[in-house]
Amino acid sequence: MCSGPKHSVVVWRRQESGEAEQWGKASVHSASCWVTGVSPGAGGLAGWVGVCMCQDIYQLESHLERLTQIRNPIAPNDARGTARSYIRGQMQQYGLKLHLHTFNTTVNINGNPTTVLGENVVGVAKGNGDRGGVLVVGADYDTSMEHHPLEDNGAGVGVMLETARNYMAATNPVSLDQPAPFAALKTVIFVAFDLNTREYGEAEVGQPGSFHFLHQWLWPFLDQSPENLTGVIILDSITRFNQEPKSQFLPSGFEKTFPKAFEHINEGGMKGNFLAAYIRDSPSSQNLSQTFTTSYLMDRKARLVRLEELKVSDGATVNDRVLQTFNHQAQFHFWTFQPSTQPTPLPAILLTDTGIYRQPGTNDSCAVPCSASQFLSRPRRTALTIITTALTNTLLNLQSQRLPTSSSSSSGGENTDGNAAASPLSFMVATFLLPQLVHLLH
Repeated sequence: MCSGPKHSVVVWRRQESGEAEQWGKASVHSASCWVTGVSPGAGGLAGWVGVCMCQDIYQLESHLERLTQIRNPIAPNDARGTARSYIRGQMQQYGLKLHLHTFNTTVNINGNPTTVLGENVVGVAKGNGDRGGVLVVGADYDTSMEHHPLEDNGAGVGVMLETARNYMAATNPVSLDQPAPFAALKTVIFVAFDLNTREYGEAEVGQPGSFHFLHQWLWPFLDQSPENLTGVIILDSITRFNQEPKSQFLPSGFEKTFPKAFEHINEGGMKGNFLAAYIRDSPSSQNLSQTFTTSYLMDRKARLVRLEELKVSDGATVNDRVLQTFNHQAQFHFWTFQPSTQPTPLPAILLTDTGIYRQPGTNDSCAVPCSASQFLSRPRRTALTIITTALTNTLLNLQSQRLPTSSSSSSGGENTDGNAAASPLSFMVATFLLPQLVHLLH
């Protein structure tokens, strides 16, 4: 749990008895508190150590300020190219290995199918172990001509970049005096997809950038083996939340495809107050979905924007109207992947606010052009902070190993299995996740 005013952070540890005890305190500047830790083991939360960390909301706002314009091939400016350059620069600044994946697709321009060159921006955080277990975080950086450029999908790109920044800060030493608290064991790939043609609302368009990335770049990177993929997390429209009753629309047939989710939403008054996590119900997706869910629910603010799992089961009844809620986003290409005659579905999660199926909040109107500061209302800041926190913790849990401190090593408390250590000292190092913002006071 976390508590404390804007410029202070209180650190807590949950004891075996279940009681929470104050462990330490940190000073921060212009930041929001968030929880970081590792997934609780079989013993539940007993022994789990959590630290209030700092997610600087101004970093996120800075990203969004570069994504306020429509980014489309037929837009009168080159905002798409400007956004691409910004994403490249940020990935390089964080220390990611930059790859530029180009492809050709077809876009309808003035009624004529036209071949357009697209460019997916890929940043690789290579693990120190084997290639197996790659985890991908992706978001579209282009826009349609009709959708709000920050809603769809500037905020998704911003959260992806912030997650990359946090993950690289946690797994790379700042200096000899400030070693990295985590060691990157498995590879993480951050990708900004170009040209999501499926959202352009036009006929006779080509395949989107996420399709080409999977077939042309990622599948060869995985040595054409699904065993080398932990999973994929897609961010697509994550800022529209509404606490008003009847603000959420569900298409006919939704209750048959997602009976549990329908019950939750209906009993809650049809409020658009949740983040939807579309998950393909398969054994290969369970670990990824469970880790993200645990990381999300660790944040006490998760009650403000609850997480709703929508599991797509094999053989489930899915009509065209329901299918349209999740078939135009990037995760769908992974679910339906077929590199040869044999279908090879890959584990992937779509995180979304459901887009056009939800009315925007009363105070969330921000006509284009809309500045990032205007767009980032308090509910949106809260939601984006929760999502960034959960994603960062998911990556640290699945792809890295927490390193022991010198004191825990000398006392025989070294932890090498990646699970939470019982001793607070073995977790103290995690407070250096963002060393430029946090300084623990002993």
